[in-house]
Amino acid sequence: MYQFKKKSLLIVILLLLFSELTAQSQKFGTMEYNKAVNISGKQRMLSQKMSKAYLLLAYGINNDDIKRELNSSKFIFEKQLQILKQNGKDITTVRLSTQKIEEVWQKFKPLIESHPNLVSAKEIMVLNTTLLKACHNLVQSIEARSGYSSNYFSNHDQELVAIINKSGKQRMLSQRLALYYTACLLLKSQKDQYSPELRNVYEEFDTAIGELLINSYNTSDSEEELGVIMSHWEKFQSNKSGFFDGNFNLEDIFVTTNDLTKRFNKITSIYEKVSK
Repeated sequence: MYQFKKKSLLIVILLLLFSELTAQSQKFGTMEYNKAVNISGKQRMLSQKMSKAYLLLAYGINNDDIKRELNSSKFIFEKQLQILKQNGKDITTVRLSTQKIEEVWQKFKPLIESHPNLVSAKEIMVLNTTLLKACHNLVQSIEARSGYSSNYFSNHDQELVAIINKSGKQRMLSQRLALYYTACLLLKSQKDQYSPELRNVYEEFDTAIGELLINSYNTSDSEEELGVIMSHWEKFQSNKSGFFDGNFNLEDIFVTTNDLTKRFNKITSIYEKVSK
């Protein structure tokens, strides 16, 4: 009888320890993995948003909204990086990814803080993709970690994290679209270099809209937002050649792509809460 009680007690202790480890594994520091993927995905978007705002100012568009956007994006980027770094400090891949972002950020930040000029704009066009890739690697590190053990995470969880990543990436692509559109107009001597990337971004953004529209995690709210997005996107589709030829008004591009970013931000937040 004593041996039976002893074994039962041992089983209970092991179950409690297992439950604690499981709970810890489902968290990225103090936050859910869904939220961590969402926040790290915003870093990708902000890297492009800051670059775009700077180029618009360098082009000579004296718009207070653009100035505020550049300044606020800088502070948000730094604060979110601190949060992600703190929560992922015990995960080697995440720690290495945040260190790489910090390394690039030290070069990128002085450029966007400089008075808008063509020299800095050209350097930003060289460096922005490096920063974007570093931020994307962080998203991938967190996403991979979220599904590292099939004992803890169902296929449903992993698929949902992937959808959050895809939706979150649309925020970045809408800003990158505006960035490369502006670069083609501002830095005309390098248009042949930027035009292919503009087309690549356009196609990736367009394809993902369709994929998100038919995914199984949609709600009535996310479908409604996707409907509005498609109505905005239609003007790009109906005059695709005009867009690539630079016939769209830059300030209209600024407003429209920001609206696309906001709506995909809302959709990503809807997906983030699906499993809660």
